[in-house]
Amino acid sequence: MVGKLASTEVANRLNEWYDTIKRHEIEEATRLKSEVQQAIEEMEEDQNVLLYYNLIDSRYKQLIEQFDESKNILESVKEQTEHTETDQLLKYYYYFFCGLYEFYKRNYIKSIHSYRQAEKFLDDIPDEIEHAEFHFQLANAYYGIMQNYFSLSHAEKALEIYKKHDSYVNRQISVNMVLSFNKFALNQHNNAINLCKEAIEIASKNDIPFLKVIGYFNLGVYNEYLDNLQTARNSLETTLDIDYPKDIKKDTYLAIKYMLARVLFRMDLIEEGREWLNESKKLAEEINEQTYQTKISIIQSIYLEPNESSLDDELEKLKKKKLWHDVSDLSAIAGRHFKKKEMYELATKYLVEALKAKEYTSSLQEEAERI
Repeated sequence: MVGKLASTEVANRLNEWYDTIKRHEIEEATRLKSEVQQAIEEMEEDQNVLLYYNLIDSRYKQLIEQFDESKNILESVKEQTEHTETDQLLKYYYYFFCGLYEFYKRNYIKSIHSYRQAEKFLDDIPDEIEHAEFHFQLANAYYGIMQNYFSLSHAEKALEIYKKHDSYVNRQISVNMVLSFNKFALNQHNNAINLCKEAIEIASKNDIPFLKVIGYFNLGVYNEYLDNLQTARNSLETTLDIDYPKDIKKDTYLAIKYMLARVLFRMDLIEEGREWLNESKKLAEEINEQTYQTKISIIQSIYLEPNESSLDDELEKLKKKKLWHDVSDLSAIAGRHFKKKEMYELATKYLVEALKAKEYTSSLQEEAERI
């Protein structure tokens, strides 16, 4: 009779699998998943290692953007993790991965709340890469509510650690992107653009196509904001020429299509914009991305089927989710468009709406601090 695999050996394989996930090495993570599944089937009984497997599997599902499946796993282990005697590492992973799930669903306050829960167990984890990952993800969440100085602080802590580890060059690039986002938001535009270009160069040198895509996408976003619309279009179209797993990274592909449509509408290229907006709408419906469905409806109500009532209803959906940055951004687009069309009453209404939404972002930090 063949002996069972020791649970400690399987736990080591799980650690290896999680390392590839943290480095965003999708192909290697997928290969290791098959090996780990086989090892789990051959393992001696150990409930903690089984729980560890489920938690890491939930994180893997997030990597490949299967967020509903990740949620299902996290819900299935909630009681076991919260109400039974498990070690601190497993509690940390549970809350941390819940935070990641909420972030991906753009529930930024809930995300920060989960990260704060995870932080209670962080000091018990000796792996400094895990500390870097925590600060990196918290930086992302704070950027989500436009708390730029908090975000910068956590991003710098993460970068300090990642720079010590050559195998985490992709994470160094990602943190530089977060630094770039925040500097742009703080009106340090040239600094932000240069950081983004440096990130693209490092991604190219290290053959990390997905991060090149993210870099060019961000350049497109920056240049759209600065009204450099042709440059924005060029950057966004460049992302489409880069070979990366579009069938897996559907959220990213959706963001690119949506942003390209926006730029084309602003350039008065209505039919081309319509084509990309329809493409983004199909994809948003396919993956049930409700925030983008709302944003797409807003763009449609501005450029294709002007409708003040519909526009207000869709903006209200973003307000209910407290996505004040999106409310401000899209209201400003509406205001500028209606001004261009000499519809001055509507223009004033939405430009005021944009200013109000900016003011609300400060309340999000207060809410996060109360949690």
